[in-house]
This record gives sequence, C-alpha cells and structure tokens, in this order.
Amino acid sequence: MTTTNKPDWKLALGIPFGIFISCFLITLSSKFKSNQQLLSEAIIIDLLITAPLVYYFAIRNSSVSKFTILRVFLAGVIIAGWMLNSHTNTLLDIIKTWVAPLVEGVIIIFIVGKFYSANKKAKQSEKNNICFLNYCRSVLKEITGSEKAGNIIASEIAVFYYAFLGRKEKNIDNKSKFTSYKENGILLFLGTFLSLFIIEITGVHFILILWNSTIAWIITLLSLYTCLQLFAHIRAIKARPITFNSNNSTLEIYNGLAGDVVINYDNIESVESSSKIPMNRKYIILALLRKLEKHNCIIYLKEPVKVIRIFGIVKSTDTVLFYVDGVKYFTEILNLQLNRNVG
Repeated sequence: MTTTNKPDWKLALGIPFGIFISCFLITLSSKFKSNQQLLSEAIIIDLLITAPLVYYFAIRNSSVSKFTILRVFLAGVIIAGWMLNSHTNTLLDIIKTWVAPLVEGVIIIFIVGKFYSANKKAKQSEKNNICFLNYCRSVLKEITGSEKAGNIIASEIAVFYYAFLGRKEKNIDNKSKFTSYKENGILLFLGTFLSLFIIEITGVHFILILWNSTIAWIITLLSLYTCLQLFAHIRAIKARPITFNSNNSTLEIYNGLAGDVVINYDNIESVESSSKIPMNRKYIILALLRKLEKHNCIIYLKEPVKVIRIFGIVKSTDTVLFYVDGVKYFTEILNLQLNRNVG
C-alpha cells in the first residue's frame, strides 16, 4: 500500500465538519422535538462514529498520524454534549462518563509509555544522546498530528520535567559535547534575576491583596509560573549541552529552553568565533534575553533552517549566533568535521 505525504484535507476535514453542521441543524428542526430519543442516538452515532471513520479513511494512506482520529472523536464528544445537553440521553451520559475519560486515559498511558521507553534507552546508552524535549516533541507531534501543536505542548511539559526531573549532563568531554554556561556567568545572572523577581512578586502580592484578593492570587500564580519557567530554563542549560552527533552528522545547538537548532554538516557554509552582529543576514541569537546575553560563535548556513524558540515558536534563519565554552577548540573541531564531511 502506497503512502502519500498529505491527505485530501477537503475530504478529511470537510465531510466531518459537514456532519457536525448537519447534526446541529437537525436539533433545530421540529422533527427532532417530536423524536428526541431516536434522533439523539442517531446524532451521537454520526458525531462519534461516522465522522471519525470518514476522517480515518481520508488519512489512512497518508503520512498523517492515525492518532489524530482521537481529535475528531473528542470534538464529537464536546459537540454532542453541547447540542444535547438539555436533553436526557443515556447513551450520551455513558460516553461522557466512561468512553471519553477512557480515551483520555489511553492517550496519557501512551505518552507515559513513550517517555518511559525513552528514559530506559537513555539509561542504557553510555552517551545518553536522547534529549527529552526533542523526544517529547516527536511523541506529541505523532499524537496531535501537528508539529506546531506538538512543539507548544512539549515546551510546557518540558518546564515541569527540567524543573523537577532534569539532570545536569555529566558526560562533557569538550570533544563531542560542549557547555555554554561556565565562562559567561549566565547562570549567576539568571539566578540573581530569578531571586529579585520572587522578592518583587511577594511585595506586589501583599499590596494587591489589600485591594482585591482574587486578582492578587491570579497575578501571583501567573508570576510564580514564570519563575518556574525561568528555573526550568536554568536547569535545562546544564542538561542540554551543545552536541556533535556522530550518528547522523549533525550539530545540535541548545540554550536551555530558550532555543535550539539541529544543523546538518553539509548545510554549514562556515563557522566564525566572533561576537559581532552579521550584516545582511537573517540571523537568530539563541538566547533568552537577547539584549543582555552575549554570543561568541557564528555559524553561516547555505540554506535556512528552523530554530525552535521558547513556547515552541518556530523561526527560520540562515545564520545562528550562540555562546559556547572553549569557542576556539569548538570551532576547530567543527571545521574538522566539515572537512571530513567534504572528503
């Protein structure tokens, strides 16, 4: 069976959407009022079985993940609950009470299983080449069927992972893996900023609570989550070193949760040890606070690559600016890799 890259989205999304609209129009008709029980069950079957099946047959021979059928099913559950909420329907109650939570549970078990497998492989590997955030993105892309959605959700999951479970990379040999925090004092800077931010939050909270306690707690909780994100970023800087990946001839450049990019050696035009800002180039600085964090290395690319920034935001660039410890030795090794690749 041949697999096409993209399905016919007019069929895959158009027909299920048409089913949803048709079911809604039926609930507005006079016949629905006189045959509520029978038509309600027919609507539920169309929303939860017919629409997902149509979607499945439209994408089955494409590269779109089969797990995306769950999105159509859950959309059907939500729409059915909204349409038929005012009508007593035993079948709908069963689906909302048992089936929907079961599907959600299966998704959670699948995700946990994938992460457990990745963690097990990482422990078995002496070089521990599996990056949690990258793996998380790939798993969620498979489940959601959307790279953008997968990146966004993965970025939020990564906050909690690196804040509470992420560990400092110990296998730094300055040959295949390089740090980016020892020579520039970035951890001290971010740690100081985090401490001052927490003190500021505490003061603002007590001032706001005198005016409105609800608003005070909302602002405080949002601020505390921002602190958690910054703390996770600090830990991720230690856990995600800049890596020469010999398995697939790529350079993996990470800066905590602020940004990362994977570059093929054959796409690198040149590398330069410099803190300048390139002219007439579409550059991206891999930094959380770009105006405050300096860079000491520039990689010029033949073709643009995608850089994944914080919150899963994807941008394109042909020039990557970043900081690496031991930049002279790093550039020497990279040039050796490029010469080998050419040879």
